[in-house]
Amino acid sequence: MAKQRMFIHKMVLFFCLALFVNGCSDQIISNKEAISTLHKKEKVEELVFWHTYSDEETRVFEEELIPLFQKKYPEIKITSVRQPYNEHLKSALISKGSSGQAPDVVRIDIAWVPEFASLGLLEPLDSFKGFKQKKKKLYANALETNLYNGLYYGLPVNLTTKAAIYNEISLNRAGINEPPETMNDFLKLAEKQHGIGYIGMKGLNAWDSLPYFWGLGGMLTNSDYTQASGYFNSKESIHAVSTIKSWKDKGLLAPNFSSGSIDTWNEILEGQAFMAEEGPWFYSVLSTSYYTVDQLMNVTIPYPFPVDKQGKGSILGGENLVIMNGTEHRDAAWTFMKWMTSEDIQQRMFNSGILPANKAAANSSAMLKTPYMKAYVESLENARLRPPVKSWSRMENVYTKAMEAMIYHNQDIRTTLNEAANKMDQLLKSE
Repeated sequence: MAKQRMFIHKMVLFFCLALFVNGCSDQIISNKEAISTLHKKEKVEELVFWHTYSDEETRVFEEELIPLFQKKYPEIKITSVRQPYNEHLKSALISKGSSGQAPDVVRIDIAWVPEFASLGLLEPLDSFKGFKQKKKKLYANALETNLYNGLYYGLPVNLTTKAAIYNEISLNRAGINEPPETMNDFLKLAEKQHGIGYIGMKGLNAWDSLPYFWGLGGMLTNSDYTQASGYFNSKESIHAVSTIKSWKDKGLLAPNFSSGSIDTWNEILEGQAFMAEEGPWFYSVLSTSYYTVDQLMNVTIPYPFPVDKQGKGSILGGENLVIMNGTEHRDAAWTFMKWMTSEDIQQRMFNSGILPANKAAANSSAMLKTPYMKAYVESLENARLRPPVKSWSRMENVYTKAMEAMIYHNQDIRTTLNEAANKMDQLLKSE
């Protein structure tokens, strides 16, 4: 009898367990979609992206581009973090990168990449799938800014260069129908300055003065960026600095040039300056605030910056996308970088006023229909790089101080260039 009762208890227990398991099974089957969604959520990777986009650029990126990316890659979430562009950002990235707390992907100044790579803060890209194909689609001179010790550490995402913006009335007054293409022709026009306006060079820092220094024959280093002596203090560089100084002495530069408070935008529109070198934001900003593009084009003529004897023109700037070393999302970061440098996305970002690094996007018919853009696109191929070395920020400081000493304070040009070239050599030896 006891055995019979035990058997009945076991059967009841088994029956209850079967009901429980079956109930759970039914619940699991009925919630397959919910569990699938849960699994998807668990697989989503969050990419933290630091950038320095402007107000309008940030709006386009966050409101237009991110939704497109999320639709195509739902497994990758982009967290956009806008940062101010200054030296504090550079210091913060170096500090966070050194302590393993850096964001995953960063948009940084092209001049910063060699320094960051030398500190071991960046992931090299050469081994990523599709890198060789991607290289062919981007401007070669911009891509070179990512090369350090034989490896590439970033992709150019947007470019900056300067065109020469002329006041059309001033040119007509000087009897010129078309802006000068070469620096020699520009010099002839500059000599006619009295009565047509001044040369709108804004200052002596590298970004403002290098296009003129280079165009007049000046050199910073040799071709592989390893030596400044014999180049920055060459006879060609002496001639370039002497010419710029003569412009100041003759009144060919703005009357308030030494004060650094030149308002070239208004002064080129009003004809006080007959020419000013400026980026495409001159048109994109003014046309969204004070004027229409047609109004600006009725007053100004944008033209590629005059080239030197080697056919080189203005300065190349811009930003690169880099993957910070230590990220847990390498493949997702690479997917995002490839997408951001694709032709379609590059054209969409142009709507906010920045130049594409993708050659097809820059030369698309839609791009060239923008009245002022042709001058900038034509300038890209001939634009020069600031030396892509890790010590560039310190070299730039040496350059600027030397230029100020010679132009503002009348220090001897040969002596000052010799001293500056020696300082640059010391910096380059640490590369």
